[in-house]
Amino acid sequence: MEIFEFILLMLAAIALSNLVNRFIPSVSVPIIQIILGVVITYLPLHFELKLNPELFLLLFIAPLLFNDGRQSDKEALWRLKKPILLLALGLVFMTVAILGFFLNWLLPVIPLAAAFALAAALAPTDAVAVGALEEKIKIPHHTMKILEGESLINDASGLVSFQFAAAAMVTGAFSLRSASFSFAAISLGGILLGLLMTLVKYVFVKWLRRLGMENVTLHMLIEVLTPFAVFLMAEELGVNGILAAVSAGIAHSFGYKKLNPEIARLNIVSKSTWSVIIYVLNGLVFLLLGTQLPEIIRTIWNSSSLSHAQVILYTLVLTLALLALRFVWVLVMTLPGTGYQQPAPGHAIKNALILTLSGVRGTITLASTLSLPFFLDNGNPFPERDLIIFLAAGVILWTLLASNYLLPLLIGDDAEAAQVNDETLIEMEILRNVVIALSEQTNDDNKAAIGRIINTYHSRIRKLKKDEAAERLQRPLLIDTLKWQRESTLLAIKNKEVNLFIAYRTLHRLNRTLFRFTKDDQYKTNLLALRQWMEVSGMLNQATLSFQEKREALDAFRVRNIKYVIEKLNAVLPTAGTEVEDVSSSILRYERMLSRYSRRESSSSSSSRQDFDTTLDELARVGIQLERDQIQLKFESGQLSRAGMKDMKNNLLLMEHDLRELTI
Repeated sequence: MEIFEFILLMLAAIALSNLVNRFIPSVSVPIIQIILGVVITYLPLHFELKLNPELFLLLFIAPLLFNDGRQSDKEALWRLKKPILLLALGLVFMTVAILGFFLNWLLPVIPLAAAFALAAALAPTDAVAVGALEEKIKIPHHTMKILEGESLINDASGLVSFQFAAAAMVTGAFSLRSASFSFAAISLGGILLGLLMTLVKYVFVKWLRRLGMENVTLHMLIEVLTPFAVFLMAEELGVNGILAAVSAGIAHSFGYKKLNPEIARLNIVSKSTWSVIIYVLNGLVFLLLGTQLPEIIRTIWNSSSLSHAQVILYTLVLTLALLALRFVWVLVMTLPGTGYQQPAPGHAIKNALILTLSGVRGTITLASTLSLPFFLDNGNPFPERDLIIFLAAGVILWTLLASNYLLPLLIGDDAEAAQVNDETLIEMEILRNVVIALSEQTNDDNKAAIGRIINTYHSRIRKLKKDEAAERLQRPLLIDTLKWQRESTLLAIKNKEVNLFIAYRTLHRLNRTLFRFTKDDQYKTNLLALRQWMEVSGMLNQATLSFQEKREALDAFRVRNIKYVIEKLNAVLPTAGTEVEDVSSSILRYERMLSRYSRRESSSSSSSRQDFDTTLDELARVGIQLERDQIQLKFESGQLSRAGMKDMKNNLLLMEHDLRELTI
């Protein structure tokens, strides 16, 4: 029971860490999770977690690297193969060699083999930790692609190096020549095994499909079990399970080229399932570090050989050495002939600093050090295991802080412009996804209505391509038109020129929209009274009208409001100045609406037109809900900032205030 309660507490802490990050975006999620892990250790629990290093490697490393392989951008990997390989292989091996000797010289209490193990654990970067900073820091796209490719490959090279160094420490025997041959053999064996087991899996799945077993849950379970099966098989055969998991993940991503309905459904479920698994695993790693830190700190603090100030200073010195090594390597890497995108003259150092500080250490470093065995083969405790984990945790924290607070100073205004541009691209992607989703719902009955709605989305996409700031520039004028509609509605109510239910419903919607955008209390007052009126007398008014009568009354009321808005727009046109094009465009838009509603008034008896309008309204609402869901999804995945999400939702609310005007 205690372990179940502990697991629930950890899962709740993961959710809480992301909630806290939304309100304190200046502190990255991994740092928050480490702090929450420390807090959990001081709760009155009756369960003490003892990590099994081998189990830790299986539970965390295998699925994380498998998913990295699945999600990898293979085109970008190939296009940037030279800089990625220089960082993922060349820099990793150089870091292990130089930093291992440096660490042994700095802290002689750590044996050379253990120093190499720590250096190998510190060598891989973590794109997940960098991704946690995306809302605050917009890392250049080219740099981010290199970091993603580097983290995929250097996870494997770093972990393989770590395993060799740790094995040398545990057994007390090491031969460079035999290690080199073994490295090549088990690495190649791991890659081939991953590919072979993926092929076996596909043959097995194809056999299941021939039997008619298309159950998505069954196929999803097979997919989730794949990285664990690959890793365990690799360990049994004596080849590298890490590279086997990576190669299996990459091979797995080639399996969805020929889509059919069953695979399409599996693809959707797979995306959601893996997002939850990776979300939980990444959070658990940092939480587990937090739960281990208090005991490790107590052990280090009670050590007579090192003072508190010394051990903290060592983490800082180690971080500076690691970053300096990376900075020099990146500068050398940018020389002509390496395949790296050449920076503009005078920007080489700045670009090298950005790429250096973006190389945050995270999940793989933690998982590696926490997987160190507690005892050597001779039965003695692993030397300075707690100190090694403390140093690794310190380096992770320093690199996270450096990225969090130094990168914005380097990237500056260019990042803000890039973020605006990227969010425009994301908005266009959202609109395209809505178009695809609406197209999938097309049938003979709604084909015309969906075609008209899709045209409005294409128009918005073209507008975004032409002028990214158009929506922001036109918003004040849109708010003015809402105010004029409100004025016209109030006059109609005062003069009793309209059905009260329609008038109060429109006024309520206009008040709500205007308050959302202006925060003016005059639009907030009497909203409760309006709701009460709509509930008590409004429904009685509505009940007295037939559907056709309500349609005619609503159209007549809209014609009245549109004429009022056109008069106001014509009045401000002579003084519009630089906004004359926006005002003219709005006049034309409302004149088209007026023409359409006038025609509909004359042909309102047509039942086919009524059916078309009803279908149009329903589908337009579906489109708006799809767009809202896409915006939320992009925000939760970190692709869209909080400000960008609010801006898009506000624009959506503006369009939603009168749905039919925007969808026809």
